Amino acid sequence: MEHVLTVLWALIDDLALLLFLSAFLPVKRNRTQIILGYLFFTAVQIILMIVIPRTLRPISTFIDLLLVSYYLFDGKLSARLLLCVNAFLISAVMDAVAGFGTAAILGLSVEEFTSRRWLYTFVITSERLFTLLAAYLWKHFSSFQGVRMRGQWLLLALSFPTLSTVFLCMLFFTAPDQPDLSVGAVILSVGLALANIGIQFAIFSLEKSTQKEREAALMRQQISLQSESITALEKSYRAQRQSVHEFRHHLQTLHTLLDEQQYSKAREYLDALQQTQTVRVFSVNSKNPILDVVLNEKYQAAREKGVAMQIQVNDLSAFPLPEDATVVLLSNLLDNAIEAAEKCAGTKEITCCLLLEDSLYLSVRNTSPKVTILNGHIVTTKADRLNHGYGLATIRGILNQWNAEYTFDYSDGWFQFAAEVPRPQ
Repeated sequence: MEHVLTVLWALIDDLALLLFLSAFLPVKRNRTQIILGYLFFTAVQIILMIVIPRTLRPISTFIDLLLVSYYLFDGKLSARLLLCVNAFLISAVMDAVAGFGTAAILGLSVEEFTSRRWLYTFVITSERLFTLLAAYLWKHFSSFQGVRMRGQWLLLALSFPTLSTVFLCMLFFTAPDQPDLSVGAVILSVGLALANIGIQFAIFSLEKSTQKEREAALMRQQISLQSESITALEKSYRAQRQSVHEFRHHLQTLHTLLDEQQYSKAREYLDALQQTQTVRVFSVNSKNPILDVVLNEKYQAAREKGVAMQIQVNDLSAFPLPEDATVVLLSNLLDNAIEAAEKCAGTKEITCCLLLEDSLYLSVRNTSPKVTILNGHIVTTKADRLNHGYGLATIRGILNQWNAEYTFDYSDGWFQFAAEVPRPQ
């Protein structure tokens, strides 16, 4: 019976740990790897709990927490270490509240409480199930996933929970011999837990705020640079449109010279046109100058890199969304598509669709090397993982601001991003 309970409690504890960590850290494994890792590390923990002395169990449990966080989750060591210390502390506090609290309520010593096997089993199992439920609710409602912990917070973040954990462990090994400490142990444990949760919440909130400020500053910079670039391109576009409009007059002049058999004059006229005119072919005409400039520029950039690009548009003259953010959105999507398609060894293609009807439909589909998508995030293969991904974050931010529905997927060598943006009311 004792071994059965050990297995059950270990399974519940490790599942609660996975939920707790996933509320803060991005997962770097697929579903199958997560399940296998969960079972493996739980089995290791069970074996250690059975074979090692009771006084060494806290150390083995904490090492198991670190290994789980390292294998299954991404993020800086400082963030993982902080979360593991706090997870261990919260687990210890829950054990203290359940054990010492029940003993105090029933007027029993800790030794008397633990000797009543069925009561002890019921209370501890209920406590672990409650912890699992709390971890699930925290994951469901938490907004801290992906917050990047900076190393400068490590000492502040770790000092208090580490000391609190050591103190509680010492208390657990001395309190059973002092039954009158039950009420004080519960109060102290709850106080330490609340203080540590408050510190962790404050630090992650500050980091989240700082990260959002950096992302907002990056977006403002992108919008500013793109707007300046598009303004210059729009002037060039309008000048080209004017040149195209005047081209028929040049054709009429050449036709007249040829009819009059003034071939030398016609040649001189052509030479003069070549020196004064810079012809640039615009492949897209959506009747929206800003969008045309972006789409044509990306079309030209794709051609220069050997990427075949097809663009489908309809009349976008009534495009209802802000032009500056639209420029950033399209530029990021198409730049990412061109970069991915360029890396392909075989077919290099991009299909862009931008249609305005009752709502705006946007789709970018491109050939791409293999892409791993976990929990709605693209797992980057670049070395600097934490500083990469602002382009996708910018795209998400713009579409969320417009209340858009969007999705992206990778299959059979093709990556596709699709979004539907409702018209503003």
